[in-house]
Amino acid sequence: MAVHQTWLDRAIGFVSPPMALQRQRARIASMLLARHYEGASTGRRTQAWRRAATDANAAAGGMTLARLRDAARDLIRNNGYAESAAETIATHTVGDGIRAAAKHDAWRRWSESTDCDADGQNDLVGLQELIMRAVVSDGEVLVRRRPRRIEDGLALPMQLQVIEADYLDTGKDTRLSNGHRVIQGVEYNGFGRRVAYWVFREHPGALLTSAGTLMSGSVSVPAREILHIYRKRRPGQVRGTSWYAPVLLTFKDFDELADATLMKQKVAACLSVITTDVDGDGVRLGAEPTDANGHSTGDSATDAQLDVIGPGMVLNAPTGRDVTVIDPPSVTDYPAFSKVNLRAIGAGLGVPYEDLTGDYAGMPFSAARMSRLRHVVRVRRWQWQILVLQFLQPTWRWAMEAAELAGEQGQTKTEWTAPPLPMVNPAEEVLADIRAVRAGQKTMSEVIRERGYNADEFFAEYLADMKRLDELGLVLDVDPRKVNQNGQLQGDGRGAG
Repeated sequence: MAVHQTWLDRAIGFVSPPMALQRQRARIASMLLARHYEGASTGRRTQAWRRAATDANAAAGGMTLARLRDAARDLIRNNGYAESAAETIATHTVGDGIRAAAKHDAWRRWSESTDCDADGQNDLVGLQELIMRAVVSDGEVLVRRRPRRIEDGLALPMQLQVIEADYLDTGKDTRLSNGHRVIQGVEYNGFGRRVAYWVFREHPGALLTSAGTLMSGSVSVPAREILHIYRKRRPGQVRGTSWYAPVLLTFKDFDELADATLMKQKVAACLSVITTDVDGDGVRLGAEPTDANGHSTGDSATDAQLDVIGPGMVLNAPTGRDVTVIDPPSVTDYPAFSKVNLRAIGAGLGVPYEDLTGDYAGMPFSAARMSRLRHVVRVRRWQWQILVLQFLQPTWRWAMEAAELAGEQGQTKTEWTAPPLPMVNPAEEVLADIRAVRAGQKTMSEVIRERGYNADEFFAEYLADMKRLDELGLVLDVDPRKVNQNGQLQGDGRGAG
């Protein structure tokens, strides 16, 4: 391998040959490394590539979090596809709600009513959707426990206040006198455990504070009173970034392209005629522009310059009048280009193109099923990693503490049942489940949980239905104890009820 020697290399070689040899070896090793990893090379192809060696918190430091959050919110407010993406993720993840399997009467009454919401507007399912939408658009959200008095008459003496990430004091990044470290508003003790959150009393974006004055400083709230919910993408990441971050520029460019294409289409629809009066006789070619009542729409200075040519008109231009027709270009490349952009946006957000746009034209069943299966894996991960672990399980612990304070029996833990996603082909998918259970690859309880039901409740209700049918002496075609798949009685037809 030929290595170019500079005058400095030659000078060092004259004074100290061993040092010159060491420099040559280091240069050769660097060249070999760059060959093996072209992305690590420095040259013409990578000279404009910014590759910051920061940790997750430095990368999102300063005003970065707020700018990403504000840009994502603006897109969702003003772009239908951006709104569709947020709605799709929240709807598919929450569905009819992730529900606790444990039986607890106070929890049921609390979670299925507005008692759980500090604003008094949502039940627990509504709060799940509100939280999921905030995580998608803002990257993170806070849930604060608000203890209540027994006299307030709630099912449990506690409510949940969902507050936007704007309340978290991002500028609070310092080391405290007690040795604790505050990173972007989150306080850690010497063992690296979260002990407090520094939050504002009012929303920084509010027009006025409650006192009608300027914004006050942040205050410390114990971590045991707040849930910080976000998607963690890097080790050591303290704050969550908007899910729209990878596609913000693509989304903005596409939004502007759509506006420009619409304007281009309007221009293309404007067939115009320009005439040149060579001999200066000023004879009109068509009619004078008028409104719906037949009145002139122009003024005396411009009327003589405007004509209206009606549909189907045969124009005999007078001698000396030159007529030029302007035929603007049509819009033909937008559909293909928009599909490419929307696919890239869907991939960046984790939303199938078909769900993002509602365009299922020309999609074969096999492709639809593969897209759905891939999406289901993402949804299950969002349900468990974000809603169950970060919101529902801590909320259950809070609720059980409140129950004990109210003199009721609490339960230490519960299982959670997520709602099912709609089937692409119910006939085929149900048959596949039957075969998997018969082959021992799945249990009936597993299949029932996948369909969004609690297995114990399902079997109890199923048993009650079968007993009721036997008491009434009814034999239905859907009773597998008595009727086979072909609709024929099997055995003695009496079942086991």
